[in-house]
Amino acid sequence: MKHKKRLNIKVLSVLIALTMAISLTFGLGVPAMASTNAEVTITATPEYLAMTNSEDNWTLGMVAASTTYWWTPTGVAPAGAIDDAECNSTLTNTGTVTSDIKIHGHNFAAAAGAWALDVNGSPAADNVTIKYGWSGLGDVGSMQFLTLSDTFVTTLAPSSANTSKWLMSLETGTFTAGDDETGIVTLTVFKHV
Repeated sequence: MKHKKRLNIKVLSVLIALTMAISLTFGLGVPAMASTNAEVTITATPEYLAMTNSEDNWTLGMVAASTTYWWTPTGVAPAGAIDDAECNSTLTNTGTVTSDIKIHGHNFAAAAGAWALDVNGSPAADNVTIKYGWSGLGDVGSMQFLTLSDTFVTTLAPSSANTSKWLMSLETGTFTAGDDETGIVTLTVFKHV
């Protein structure tokens, strides 16, 4: 019986040693179960250029030769300094960066007798003079001639609270034809530098 007890202890010792050897052999080769990934969140705001112009149409109807028409809420020239109430349209920078806005005039289109832009203030036959102004500019004598490209608004910050109110006048010359005339005024937004 003594011999059997020793044999059981030896077998048990061998089994324990074998189990420990297997555990150490395989246990050391397996990495710990820790996180091996990390994340970085990237947030970016694009430089986005956009604007709105509250009024996009000026329908004059029948016009007379050598007459000035006003794109104002009342259709008449402002008396004194141009202020917000006398301007017909509002420009708003709806983009994400401070911007400048350029204004660009185009000659009119018609089947016959198309009007050309006059930039000296004395429109002749089939010419028109268009002037533009903005709130705070001064009086109507300070308004600018619409030409092929002018910087109109500078450093307009991106916000619905930052706007520029503006108006126009159109002075006709004489006419050589009676066809409908269509003119375009283009406003273009640029990043302020």
